[in-house]
Amino acid sequence: MAHPLRSIEPRLLGSLTVRLGGLLVFATALMMFVDVPLQGESSPSGIVSFELAGTPHRALQILLEWKSRGAMGNAKLSLIVDFVYLMIYGLFFASLAVWVGFRLDETTWSARAAWAATYAAGFDVLENGVLLYEVLRFTSPSPFPQLATAFAAAKFALLIFSALYGVIGGITVLRRR
Repeated sequence: MAHPLRSIEPRLLGSLTVRLGGLLVFATALMMFVDVPLQGESSPSGIVSFELAGTPHRALQILLEWKSRGAMGNAKLSLIVDFVYLMIYGLFFASLAVWVGFRLDETTWSARAAWAATYAAGFDVLENGVLLYEVLRFTSPSPFPQLATAFAAAKFALLIFSALYGVIGGITVLRRR
């Protein structure tokens, strides 16, 4: 099934992809800045450690450390800003996949990679909802940490696939010039 971005003229899609790439770089820097106070002994990777906690005990351990360091506001901010961030990365990787497909005159894997980026953003929405519940209620009952980890794992797997298609396809496009 073709991705909706496929209906955009290739020249405009290329321009959109470049602009989204620039926006993604800026948004990633912002996310990294917001995440710094969340990095600690129990969460060396900040919010990602919380996403992948996997058990109620581990998630609560992270929440307790954040609370003791006064970082709960940053956790909330990170999760709220991530709703915008996921739209940016979802659109960027989907547009990159479709653009590469146009340039390679290939539609099957292009559509798969574009949909993978779109579904990854969808899993991120689900993950954020679960994590916000835990942060706002300061609790991590089962199955919330397990659900967040499952959603995060699906998100990362789909994003890796989409990014690999974009990078490998992009290199192929540049080599054909």
